[in-house]
Amino acid sequence: MTIAIPQINTALPCSSLTLPTKMEYVQFYNDIAMIPSKIKVYLTQNPDLDSDDRERLDDTIDRIEKFFEGQTEILSPWWTKGKIRNWQKESRDAWSHLIDDYHVYIPVKMMELISDIIPVSFNISVMGVSIDLLKILEKDEQTRIKNQISENLDSFYSMIPESFQYYKGEFGILCNEWKAQLTWDYFKNEVIKMCTDTLHSLFGKLIEKFQDIWDALGLPSLPALLEFDVAEWIEEQIYTIKNKAENRLKTMEERLESLENEVKTLVEDEKTAIQERISELKVDIQNFSVNETIIAMLKDRELFGLNLLDVLGGDVETNVLIGEVQIEELVRAARDWFAQYRKELINQWIEKVTAFFEAIGLTALVDLLTLTFCDVIKLLGVPMTIDLTLPQREESADGVQ
Repeated sequence: MTIAIPQINTALPCSSLTLPTKMEYVQFYNDIAMIPSKIKVYLTQNPDLDSDDRERLDDTIDRIEKFFEGQTEILSPWWTKGKIRNWQKESRDAWSHLIDDYHVYIPVKMMELISDIIPVSFNISVMGVSIDLLKILEKDEQTRIKNQISENLDSFYSMIPESFQYYKGEFGILCNEWKAQLTWDYFKNEVIKMCTDTLHSLFGKLIEKFQDIWDALGLPSLPALLEFDVAEWIEEQIYTIKNKAENRLKTMEERLESLENEVKTLVEDEKTAIQERISELKVDIQNFSVNETIIAMLKDRELFGLNLLDVLGGDVETNVLIGEVQIEELVRAARDWFAQYRKELINQWIEKVTAFFEAIGLTALVDLLTLTFCDVIKLLGVPMTIDLTLPQREESADGVQ
């Protein structure tokens, strides 16, 4: 009996959603990323494995390591190779960035079409950095901004609301590399928000320029932009949940101390039941994690009728669980989803007033709404298949997963 190497699906998922989540893509990569660790465990448990099988398994690990090494180039600039290698976090970050760029691509294309009718400024400032929206999706421009963030990390990081700040030691991890990544994530979210704000303003100007046509059509008014302080909401959720978790731990510790003091006053025959309870409490305290409690409770918190686990796209199977990364992932999902949802509400309005855009020669703007996430990432140059084959045994055997 030997470990069975799964056949790899080489075709990437292809989401047709306008509000896509990254989890199906993350799971795609996680399924591959988890194979080497399973093999290494198997090899440790089976030191007498025959040389052919060992060679096949070593070859599998080598191919997968080279595959992930190659993603840095293939999925550049979205996939960043960390000094601290964590393939599963790297894939989550990469697909978050691709979804961000999807939510920038279509608004910027709309702005380009509108610029043929009224003036549009594509130069904006985000966190003090001047950017050209016509270049923001280019590799060189994104690399320039990321380098600027890394070189002045403390300054940029301090601009982020405290409720979005992680990897500074509060939850156990102090890592400048991950702080820089988080800052870039926040920067891109701000770009999405600014694109939505700019488009909203431009639509108002178009209505004003073609007021007679607009009035004659009797269409729904341009809605006000949805406003909601996500940072404040997150801060409240984390504060409340963290306090509950810490208080629960404190209560258990105080109860343990009380029982330990009580048992000292008892005669030997009376100690057994309390000593059992003391042992149980010690196990409960040892197994209790404030971070894990925060994660479990945060997943169930609702934002506009959706719990954060649904916003994230559901749970993903992984063999690398880092509490603070999971918390930050949920917080980031809430922040990113709201920015994307604001944009989506404007898109829904566009669909209701297509007659206006057709009347003023902007049918192509409406057509952009048919572009799916899959369509856009293809346009951005993302290959929709991966180049990875894993060696298989010639004869069939019972697999050990």
